Amino acid sequence: MTRFGRWYIGTIGLTGVAALAFSVYSLARMPFDYRVLVLAVLTWVSGSFAVRVPAVPATIYVSEAFFFALVLLFGGAPAAVCMAIDGLLISIRRKHREPYRIIFNIAEPTISVLTASSVFYLIYGGPPLSVRAAPGVGATLLPVAAMATVYFLLNSGLNAVAVASETGSSPYRVWREHFMWLSLNYFGGASVALLLAVNWPNLSPGALGVVVPLVVILWFTFKTSMDRAQDANQHLTELNRLYLSTVETLAMAIDAKDQITHGHIRRVQGYAVGLAKAIGVSDTREIRAIEAAALLHDMGKLAVPEHILNKPGKLTASEYDQVKLHSSVGAQILSAIDFPYPVVPIVRHHHENWDGTGYPDGLRGVDIPLGARIMAVVDCYDALTSDRPYRPALSDEEALAIIDARKGAMYDPIVTDAFVKVHSEISAEVNVPGRDASAFQALLHASAPPPAVIVSAGSASAEVSATLLALSDLAAQIGGHTTVEDLAVALGWRIRQTIPCDLLVFYLRDRVSDDLVAVHASGTDGDVVKGLRLRTGEGLSGWVALNRTTIMNSSGALDLADRRRLMSATLDSALATPLLARDHVVGVLTLYGTARDAFTSEHQQVVEFAARQSGPALERALSFEQDRMASLFDAETGLPNEKYLERVLASAAYVGKADGPKPGILLLVDVQRGTGIDPDGGAALAPRPADVLLRLAATARMAVRVTDLVFRTGEHEVTILMSDSSSEVMATVARRVTEAMCDAAVSGQETSIESAFALFPEHAAEPADLPRAVRARRQVMLSPASS
Repeated sequence: MTRFGRWYIGTIGLTGVAALAFSVYSLARMPFDYRVLVLAVLTWVSGSFAVRVPAVPATIYVSEAFFFALVLLFGGAPAAVCMAIDGLLISIRRKHREPYRIIFNIAEPTISVLTASSVFYLIYGGPPLSVRAAPGVGATLLPVAAMATVYFLLNSGLNAVAVASETGSSPYRVWREHFMWLSLNYFGGASVALLLAVNWPNLSPGALGVVVPLVVILWFTFKTSMDRAQDANQHLTELNRLYLSTVETLAMAIDAKDQITHGHIRRVQGYAVGLAKAIGVSDTREIRAIEAAALLHDMGKLAVPEHILNKPGKLTASEYDQVKLHSSVGAQILSAIDFPYPVVPIVRHHHENWDGTGYPDGLRGVDIPLGARIMAVVDCYDALTSDRPYRPALSDEEALAIIDARKGAMYDPIVTDAFVKVHSEISAEVNVPGRDASAFQALLHASAPPPAVIVSAGSASAEVSATLLALSDLAAQIGGHTTVEDLAVALGWRIRQTIPCDLLVFYLRDRVSDDLVAVHASGTDGDVVKGLRLRTGEGLSGWVALNRTTIMNSSGALDLADRRRLMSATLDSALATPLLARDHVVGVLTLYGTARDAFTSEHQQVVEFAARQSGPALERALSFEQDRMASLFDAETGLPNEKYLERVLASAAYVGKADGPKPGILLLVDVQRGTGIDPDGGAALAPRPADVLLRLAATARMAVRVTDLVFRTGEHEVTILMSDSSSEVMATVARRVTEAMCDAAVSGQETSIESAFALFPEHAAEPADLPRAVRARRQVMLSPASS
């Protein structure tokens, strides 16, 4: 109950107690008449035949004929006491537990009956009709009509105010829609009561029995009418539900297109409805209009290009002009729908300003629809408390301070003051598990960043040009012959030499999930960021991947999500550009800085040039890794195979490099005496478990440098490729491996290692000939590594 509702019920209760006390006192002074009890019992029994008023918490009873008869025949006191008891019985039958309902059900009919009876006897001017018969129907017709009118107005009016105080509706609207047309029921009951009273001296119990069926027929007719009204109301409810479902479907269409504002319209709806009620909007039509308009206020964004809607950065002037069209376009789209509420004006004018500087029509002050004024405040609040591409979400206090500062210029002062006062209460009722960004960013930052200009490296300084040329040569030479991580390390080092940044990240596109994965991160907190996944379109780098457009000096925090709390520094700036190869997105190169506006247009040109070189190189590195997984690795041990060895020896790192490294290969053969003949003419061999060969490879790996490579080149062979080696070094490595293998030998499993080596150019004319040369030398040498 509202404060007024409690005051109202209390007043009715006290007045009812006084009226009931007076009636009981008057009844006690009257002589007993069994006919009073008969009419009272008929009143209480007929009270069981209740009719529910559709759509409101009110019930009408058809016992008027009998208590009106009590008023005419015996006065107001017996009728008032009878109706007080009837109200108590109603509360018992309906199992009312709330004290205020019980008090009202007893007090209201007591007041209404006693007042109506006083009006009757004031006009009639005679004693009750049981004491002295009426001179005729004509003489009592006007007093009875006045009595019925007063009773109807008091009974329906007091009930309408009670219902309104409980539902928050207008009392007059409740009375007009649900009680006014019930007046015929009261006048019908009064007519039956008048016939009973006029014919009372000649009325036998049998004749009274004839009247009862008439009352039953009256009740049945009335209930049938109410049931039909209830059916019609239920039909309207279903239509309204269908209408709301349609509205929500349209809202989902907006959410589906605008990835940045996802969830925004739902929260705005909660804020708008809560604020409307807080400032006293009680008209159901207006509330429902605000409810629908909140869901549809961004409908016009369907006509705004997606790359502008989802751009995680400041909008250019032309982009902002396109965004501003969404309010008028949305209104035009929705005007084709015959809404039962004034939805279209709210959608059209929700970006109008109080001082007339808004759009699309430049309305000012109270010319702006109230719903649009409410929408403007709550739309701004949700935008400010959501993440932005150029800043994290503001706190509630910061957002409210900004809104309050715009009071009287952009926003209605009364609406603004009300929101500041009740926002915490409203926010508690609005589901805000996570806030997001919206196109409202244009209102805060209408200025545009410098346009991206792609230029050649020759326009930069000589130092930058040299670095970029080195990067281009690096990407061309090793892009297809190294792993993604190794290439990213080399490219990232070159880029960071040219552009100062705190963190550099290569995001590559996962071809299975279509996510972006941070495969390399160098700089501050690189270990925190590496492995981070972003959905395409999510955050700063995700938007760049989706729209293939460079973004400069937006907040790097938008990429980091929950990992922000693990970072030792706040990344306030970011420069991100797409990595493209053969017209498809490979990934995104993103540089982060801790300072605001850390990057310049020259930095953007350099990064875009680097990205054009890096994209194809990284795609080749990805293909290289895929080939390695498919055909360049031994399935049993996971070691690179002989094909891989041949590919490395034929690569640009060795071919045509007269003054380059002098490679050599060391062949290690695991020999176990047994059945079978070594196809190379050596000792008899027997099949060996894979774990023995793996142990041999692991031992060899520990005995060589990190730059040397270990391969499986045969069923019993492990080959080591060593750069800038010598016969002495290879002999030492062979001895170490043999000793380690003997130390780690499994009980009952004899281990013996044979070795041979070949060097370029001593034993082979080209590096690619080394595998054949080492096998030829093994056949000649046939000496154990331990000898």
